Amino acid sequence: MLERRRTARRRVCLAGHARVATFMPEIACAVRDVSLDGARIRVPPVAALPERFDLVIPSRGETRRASVAWRAGDLIGLTFEPAPAAEAAHRPSPPIPSHVPEVARPRTAPMAGTVAESDSVH
Repeated sequence: MLERRRTARRRVCLAGHARVATFMPEIACAVRDVSLDGARIRVPPVAALPERFDLVIPSRGETRRASVAWRAGDLIGLTFEPAPAAEAAHRPSPPIPSHVPEVARPRTAPMAGTVAESDSVH
């Protein structure tokens, strides 16, 4: 069998769910294999997943944008899209103009009925 993965996969058995859209219910799935580039999930036979969705793995605190690479019955192979944070990390941030103050102070007085303590930190 020809191995086409760029990164090693690891067998796992994790609960997950596919988040298709904010207004639709999430679809429960079992994550069976995972790598840096993708995953293999098992979904109920009646589940209809679109070509792109968010895969959420709560035990890892991870949410990844995924695209379907292949389907075989109730198994679906996924490829992960690059994380936006990883792309942004390589972009330099713009310089802060010298006229911008370091600390912004409130411009309004405290609300009526509140007591302001001078120079106290909570």
